[in-house]
Amino acid sequence: MSSYLEAIRQAAILFPILAVLFTVPYVAFNYHKYGSVLSVRILVVYSFVLYLLCVYCLVILPLPSGEAASALHGHKAQLIPFAFVGDILRTSHVVWNRPETWASLFTCGAFLTTAFNLLMTMPFGMYLRYYFRCGWKKTLVLSALLSLFFELTQLTGLYFIYPGSYRIFDVDDLMVNTCGSMIGYLLAGLAAKILPTRERMDRASFARGRRVSFLRRLVALLYDGIVLAVAVVLANLVSTAFHWQVYLPEPAAELFCLAYFALCPLLLGGSTVGHRLTRMKLVTAAGQPPKRYQYLLRYGLLLAGVRWSLPVLRWLLDRLEAWGLVPELAGLMLGGAVVAGYVAFLFLALTQVMGGRPAFYERWSKTRLVSTVPEEEQSSGT
Repeated sequence: MSSYLEAIRQAAILFPILAVLFTVPYVAFNYHKYGSVLSVRILVVYSFVLYLLCVYCLVILPLPSGEAASALHGHKAQLIPFAFVGDILRTSHVVWNRPETWASLFTCGAFLTTAFNLLMTMPFGMYLRYYFRCGWKKTLVLSALLSLFFELTQLTGLYFIYPGSYRIFDVDDLMVNTCGSMIGYLLAGLAAKILPTRERMDRASFARGRRVSFLRRLVALLYDGIVLAVAVVLANLVSTAFHWQVYLPEPAAELFCLAYFALCPLLLGGSTVGHRLTRMKLVTAAGQPPKRYQYLLRYGLLLAGVRWSLPVLRWLLDRLEAWGLVPELAGLMLGGAVVAGYVAFLFLALTQVMGGRPAFYERWSKTRLVSTVPEEEQSSGT
């Protein structure tokens, strides 16, 4: 039992790392398919990932010590079906004409190991039927493949990391694990009566996908930032390969970002890469495709308001002080007022976007973001 608890503890330690790696593509998938990320769906999918991680750790842990690993050789295998029945009878010490000994059939180690293997894969069948909507034939095949993957992991000594198998390949485990999944498949019908169905989650996701939320904008901006970062890395690799000494000053880098956000919508039908992944596009206030200059105006206003306005105002204030037009004390007061006004301006713009209202750069450029999730897809729930 302690080894099982230790394996689960190791899975709990590894899960946050796996969740971080899994989140970026998973969020992109959800926004691209549904236009939203549903909290109930996150709970179900992440619990499935945690379950698989726990089962995998139970299969491979504990790892052999260095001394034991060096002594491993050959591959052990148990290829006789239903050998676990003989193991239970042999280790239980049951006497058939003495009913008081029958209980030992259910307390011996061989039975408990078999029961654990049965219970271990029951959730797999439940997830396949409840969330992934697999039929019994597909569940049977996937369950057998999962069990085979675990047994081959053991047979190959953790994919030949070790010179031999440190656990026995057992054909009974294949059968018992697969049976456990099929029992879970049958029990999933009860779970579907308590939990929200997959169809209901899809309908809710598509309904939310018709709205452009603040989080959706942030996710799109994150993916656009990743695209820009990849472009910078590739440019650095090319310049290094050709021994070019390229220095890009900060204003040029900002203009490069502006060019990306202004030109991408022209090539992708009103969307940047981030917008395309999250199923959004830019339109005018009247719902028509924007003019070419409106893309540049939108993002130019955003860059000017967020990045350039404060440095320009501070530069003007410094010039006024240098020319003696503003006393030093008044300059300090004006500088504080400029910073306070800048912060208030950003806070107002942020609250407008979070509240679903158009911000200054959207009003002045007469553009807005809309969802590209179609009504028919929402109603069909596909």
